Amino acid sequence: MKFILFFSFFSFNMICWAQSDTILIVYPKDPQLMEVKETDTILINSSMDGQILFGTMAIPETGFQIALWSYSGLRLQSVTGSDCSGEHEGIIERVESVVKNDSMWIISTQITSNCCHKFLGDASLESDSIINLKFIGYGGNCACTCCFGLKYTFSKENEDYFQDYKWVMINDDRRTLYRIKD
Repeated sequence: MKFILFFSFFSFNMICWAQSDTILIVYPKDPQLMEVKETDTILINSSMDGQILFGTMAIPETGFQIALWSYSGLRLQSVTGSDCSGEHEGIIERVESVVKNDSMWIISTQITSNCCHKFLGDASLESDSIINLKFIGYGGNCACTCCFGLKYTFSKENEDYFQDYKWVMINDDRRTLYRIKD
């Protein structure tokens, strides 16, 4: 009897509350032109419809971002990237600029990664004075490494907690520390 009740309850839950899979099939239209892709099927039927990650973008609402916002008043709005700008020979990862105004901070970086990657960006606080810009390269894998630009855009919110941070770095690498000028 216990088995029948368990099986019935389990089956009912699977049927009523199951979440459909999200299927995305991307393939080259012409195998000789790998950059031209076509999307064949997208099936989305879940409560997580808005949680699709694609291209270069900010990972939405991570724990790191929530801590950054609550301690600093900065909310990561977007991460955008430039296309591969050629081989990376001699290029080091670095923060190129920080532009601040009353409502936004825009931090431009230069990174090196696989030529076929797109990037997921995140941001966190390190100690009390460093904003740590994170990125994860994902996607195809090519036999080359390129230089990319990533631009992190933050909105300045939560003025009661806003702190004017003095440093920014990339992916926990203190060699990339950049002093934010006032």
